[in-house]
Amino acid sequence: MHNAYFDRAHGLSRRGIAIAIVATVGLPMQVASAQLGGLVKKARDKVVENQVEKQIDKRTGSASNPGAPPKFDDVTVELTSERLAGVIRGLTAGRTLLDGANGSPSRATLVARRDEAAQKSGALSSENEKLIEAYREKYSQNERCRDDAMRKSSDKRQAAAGQRNAELQAKMMSDPAFRDKAVALGQKMGEAQARGDTAALRKLAAEMGLTMDDPKPDTLAADKACGRGPAKPAVLAQMEQLDAQAQKLTEEIRQLEEKSAATEIKESGLDERQFLMARERVEAYVSAVKYKSQPRGFSAAELEALGAQRANLEKVM
Repeated sequence: MHNAYFDRAHGLSRRGIAIAIVATVGLPMQVASAQLGGLVKKARDKVVENQVEKQIDKRTGSASNPGAPPKFDDVTVELTSERLAGVIRGLTAGRTLLDGANGSPSRATLVARRDEAAQKSGALSSENEKLIEAYREKYSQNERCRDDAMRKSSDKRQAAAGQRNAELQAKMMSDPAFRDKAVALGQKMGEAQARGDTAALRKLAAEMGLTMDDPKPDTLAADKACGRGPAKPAVLAQMEQLDAQAQKLTEEIRQLEEKSAATEIKESGLDERQFLMARERVEAYVSAVKYKSQPRGFSAAELEALGAQRANLEKVM
């Protein structure tokens, strides 16, 4: 903001420059449960044969001709024995990570810990509902009081600063020596502002007879009028620790799932899109067989390869 004033000051008289400096300095200074990745296949409950068949039609795009195999391309690759072995290898490697590899906690362990922390926090909340509600009401009342006190203090300071600016501007109009001093100090203040040197800026402003905006008096006024906020109950601090623990575990679960998914793709020998499509088609095949439905949308060679690997596929899906 100061630089903008100084840039415009080149076209002003020395008197205008000095007045702009005072007006500028008088302005206040401003300071400026992750969701789970869903990468692990959820258990399928209450699946009926019609739902499975509709799902297969959607996945293979074969609703108009249910028995037709898909058109193979860079994404939908033929499920050969070699590729199915890669899918099985990838899913096995991913599951190994989820089950806890090299002494690391398994996904199930992390989920159990997370749920335990969340349940403890919930139990504490229920058991101490009245205590927590009373604290929050007192806290809100204190915050409202402090906000009001700080606003009044700030308004009072700004009014005083405006009055002081008006007096200095009047002095510049009538005192050429003071005006020249203000211009010289203003140039130095502009340089300090460009450097981000707040200490130098405050010192130069004081030399001119100004005080940079400081909100500390507002805080002191609020302390005097309202006092400090109520002490946080120990149970709330305990709940916050448990919530933080649950959030941390949720993040660890997400990272483990992402690592597992990346490992599946890497070990499969397929690229990401190919692997995801292959896995989806394998899931459709396994679902169809499970519910005694005719697998559709596969070539004869694919059905033969899938049948040969059926037991292994059912273990990893």
